[in-house]
Amino acid sequence: MGDENTTEEYGRPRRPNPETVSYLRGLPLEEALAAEQAREYIQYFQTEKVGDNKSKEQNDDPPEYPALLSATHAALSSIHKELASLSCEENSCTQIETLVRIACRYSNVAKRVVLLGMSGYWVFLSSHRFGSHVAQTVLRCVVASCEADLDVLGCDREGGEGEGKMIIEESYGSLLQSGNGGHGVPSLSSLLVKTLEELKLFAADLAVHVCGTHVLRTALCILAGVEFVDAYAPVSGAKDTQNNAIMTEWDMGPLASTRRGKFKDKKKKKKKKSAEGDEDRGLSRQEVTVMKSLNMTSDLQSEEFRYESDSLLRDMVHIISLAEGQELQRGIKNKNTKVQPPGELQQRSCHPSAGPLLVQMLRLLSYRDNDSNSCKTRSSSGSDALADRKLGILPLEPRYSSGSEAESLVYRLLCWDPNIAVGNEEDESSEAQSNDNDMTKQPYASDIIYGLSGEPRGSILLETIFHCCPDSFHNILCKIGGFYDEATMREYVCHGVSNFVVQSLLVSSRNKNQVSKLVKCLCGIVEDGSILNAKQRILDESLNNDDGEQTSLHGKNRRMGIIWRALEMCASKGSPQDQEQIIHALMRGYASTAASADSNDDKEGSKRKKRSKSKGMSVQDCIPLLLGLTPSKTDGTQEYSVDDRLTLDAAGARALYHIFHFTQRLRSEWVNGFVKLYDQNDMVKIANDGLASRW
Repeated sequence: MGDENTTEEYGRPRRPNPETVSYLRGLPLEEALAAEQAREYIQYFQTEKVGDNKSKEQNDDPPEYPALLSATHAALSSIHKELASLSCEENSCTQIETLVRIACRYSNVAKRVVLLGMSGYWVFLSSHRFGSHVAQTVLRCVVASCEADLDVLGCDREGGEGEGKMIIEESYGSLLQSGNGGHGVPSLSSLLVKTLEELKLFAADLAVHVCGTHVLRTALCILAGVEFVDAYAPVSGAKDTQNNAIMTEWDMGPLASTRRGKFKDKKKKKKKKSAEGDEDRGLSRQEVTVMKSLNMTSDLQSEEFRYESDSLLRDMVHIISLAEGQELQRGIKNKNTKVQPPGELQQRSCHPSAGPLLVQMLRLLSYRDNDSNSCKTRSSSGSDALADRKLGILPLEPRYSSGSEAESLVYRLLCWDPNIAVGNEEDESSEAQSNDNDMTKQPYASDIIYGLSGEPRGSILLETIFHCCPDSFHNILCKIGGFYDEATMREYVCHGVSNFVVQSLLVSSRNKNQVSKLVKCLCGIVEDGSILNAKQRILDESLNNDDGEQTSLHGKNRRMGIIWRALEMCASKGSPQDQEQIIHALMRGYASTAASADSNDDKEGSKRKKRSKSKGMSVQDCIPLLLGLTPSKTDGTQEYSVDDRLTLDAAGARALYHIFHFTQRLRSEWVNGFVKLYDQNDMVKIANDGLASRW
């Protein structure tokens, strides 16, 4: 995108007119006020349709058309030829976004005018620092359904046309007749398809551009008819606490996120020092989102547009994923086809701009391929727990099926050879006998999984593959990646990045057989106490890197997120035997930690600690270490104060929550120990804590 030759291949707008910039600055554009005026105007017509006589007497004279909307249409009609230029100006781009949001929220004609004004400049806008924000806002707003189309509101009343239609004809009348070379303004669907075709030509370059990748993400969501929303967002239709008005999708969710604040002055960011024990960031590492169908305007719901968007989506996926041939388009096996070695696509998987784009693309393809039958199968498996932000319980991801476009993308990302026979994937016993040797024949997949797991962006892509892949392929990935081997699993767990991949693997485990294999590997890692020690623990043996420097294998090595996810896996899909094994491993791990801390005791004490290590620490001693909460030493007469705040280890508190959901035989000891350990004051604090109260 930065080459001089490529910049001449797409349109570049001129510098904006200074008078237009000054005019735009003087416009009183306030979206909240415009929405309030529009609601009052809409309320009149809604009341009129009810047929209440009193309402008719009180509303004989219709209110005036919202003044801010009239000013918005007048401004848009006068600057529509300079929209691209103004979008790249630092002082006017935010005004353009506000103008677009107000106009598109209540007018379908304004959407066509905006797209027509920016036609031919989309690639330049997408690669511009300020223009890319405007491009995202425009694409998202033009496809969204209007809160109320004021263009046709009131046209069915007796006595003539509605005032909204007259405002539109007055503002855009000449443009609607003479635009597009005298042919008028094209339909919204044709303008949008032309826009996306324009972006498709440069999709490979925009994918690695720091600004262009965000525009491509918005374009892919439109083509797939899907949007990403916060997994824990409030339900649409809630009331605003300030004005008690019902909030629509324009006030909350992805549409509201397109509303941007003022640009701040450039300042050097100061790096915050990470506190000890902050290695279990969990959900703060990335935003948790779910997908839902995009609520598109009626002009974009035709079969013709759906067919064109599906074709564009396939083409754009192949361009972004650098698909050279069509042999693996749908997982078709061809003996004459050779898997390409790792190359540019794998480098893009770890790219700061292209990596998140590939993650989103895989999730979109999985969502489209997922059908209602697979959803029913998953929800009936007993692991369909309600998502909870405090407890860190993630919503279920849709999974793609064999032979889908998502599978083809995963094969290209992992350089996977589908020609290698995998036997009967449904039968675990036959798979264990006949496929263990076959899996080792994958020439590149093992190294790619190992490399992606340790890279910040590539690890997120690998986590997405674990969440979205079918059950049989999930088991095969665990074998190829070495997640069933204790030594390799220990290396993953001790790494600062790949331990998050292990957490996603544990959450996405599919059946009891797989859980048993994972628990068997984790028990040895948990028992030695290396991932439970809150302090810095350095092993006696060190490794030499390529430069000859001494590096510790573990270093700061507390991985409570692994404990939490392992207990969650056992609570939801594990057998009672798996639950018992992981609990006893946890108790022996804390005993090992305590024994290593007091290694200078006398011989008799050492023998006693060896015996306690083999048996494990008692439940009442494990709970304070797990929660990071020491019982209070008061006699119980001191009253609870509001100023007394409870400080808990979040991962440990979540782990205890899942222990309380084990079988009754295993959880009863922990419940009784918890009740005996903490007094009344502690219980009051726990009951008032947002996380601990869920126990």
